[in-house]
Amino acid sequence: MAGEEPANEEGLSDNPDLFYNKKPWQKFLIAFAGPLFSIILGYIVLSISGLLYGFSEVRIEEVIKDSPAYYAGIQPGDVIKKVDGHFVFDSSILSLAIKEGKELNLEIIRNNKPLELKIKPELFDPEYTIVFKTNSDITFDSYNIKSFNMNPPEKIKDILPNLEKGDKLIIELDNGKVVEGKIEGYNISPKRYAIGVYFATFSNIINKDIAPFQKNDVITKINEKNIKNGLDLIELLSSISMSPEDILVTINDNKISEVKKGFNSDTLTITILRNGTEKTIKLKKSEFLSILQEPLVLKFAFDKWKPKGFEVISVSIQWANTLLRAMIDVIGQLFTGKVKTTEVMGPVGIAGAVGQAAKAGPEALISLIALITLNLGIVNLLPIPALDGGRIVFSLYEMITGKRTNPKVEATIHTIGFLILMGLFVYFTYNDILRFFR
Repeated sequence: MAGEEPANEEGLSDNPDLFYNKKPWQKFLIAFAGPLFSIILGYIVLSISGLLYGFSEVRIEEVIKDSPAYYAGIQPGDVIKKVDGHFVFDSSILSLAIKEGKELNLEIIRNNKPLELKIKPELFDPEYTIVFKTNSDITFDSYNIKSFNMNPPEKIKDILPNLEKGDKLIIELDNGKVVEGKIEGYNISPKRYAIGVYFATFSNIINKDIAPFQKNDVITKINEKNIKNGLDLIELLSSISMSPEDILVTINDNKISEVKKGFNSDTLTITILRNGTEKTIKLKKSEFLSILQEPLVLKFAFDKWKPKGFEVISVSIQWANTLLRAMIDVIGQLFTGKVKTTEVMGPVGIAGAVGQAAKAGPEALISLIALITLNLGIVNLLPIPALDGGRIVFSLYEMITGKRTNPKVEATIHTIGFLILMGLFVYFTYNDILRFFR
């Protein structure tokens, strides 16, 4: 923009059309206009998406026994319509409300009839999922942990984050048996509020022709493991993706709550139901996993709903408001360390996501465009030099103090900020490239 930086070192032009010669309130409006219209455009695109395709239901797939949801009376198949009077457009939206730990008022749809329930989330202990490689045949005849890498089990929260792939793992059980192996990977779920449900995501029904499957094939069994729904399929994928010598254990409350082993055979025997006839397909694990990575290869396990009349505008605005709050929350967590910088997607990652969305169809692409546009507006408002938010800070300073900032000093600060942003650009691009090799 003309006048964002001094034209030369000899002197500053007094041309009133240049940015640095504008009044503080004018600078503020100019800098604020870009992010504002990015956000407005995001709202418009989301409204178009809602008008054309409707909104996804948040359907309950399974309720965990003795959980808050179980005692509140939530049942599989229930659709969560609203939480505390606000529409729920995605399970992650509901998760944001749950994590606050406050009692929630849910409006659900059961058998096409509305029903209101109250539920109080429960605080769950941290959960640790570890995949390790072992050459011995391990059987678990006890699940209570006596020691973890020669330390009391309570120390797992301190030990696990310092372990890397290939490090030794030693778990001693209370019956004296010792489980040993080498770390392949792990995941830590921190202490959190939950209600004890699994949300419906994908079904076990093939959505499109993709050899050797045909559209509407129903996967009913894999290597003698019955598949009743998409949740069963997702649960089995961890075992399919592991090698025969891999073991996955889930630990909480100093106990092993789950054990999974990799499939011994590299070939899967998949039973499907096609036009009412049972058929058997044999596939290599890698081939099956590659098929499942195709966009929209499985049908969704939920339906769409469309607001009536002009309600689509108010509902779309609520949807955009919720997404904005979620984005602001994630950005805050990024600065506090709750979200890792490696989880941030850079330009290469965004290009890949757009490509995947394009394969999935226009609905996914429109939604992603809206998300990127909203995100652009929010990020541009951050008070960082070289961004619009940085210029807004300088404008506010001039409005409050009545003093004009030296244009050369401001330009130097913005230049430094730009160099830092370029460094982050390279860093996030590097992380994007690494994801392709993981």
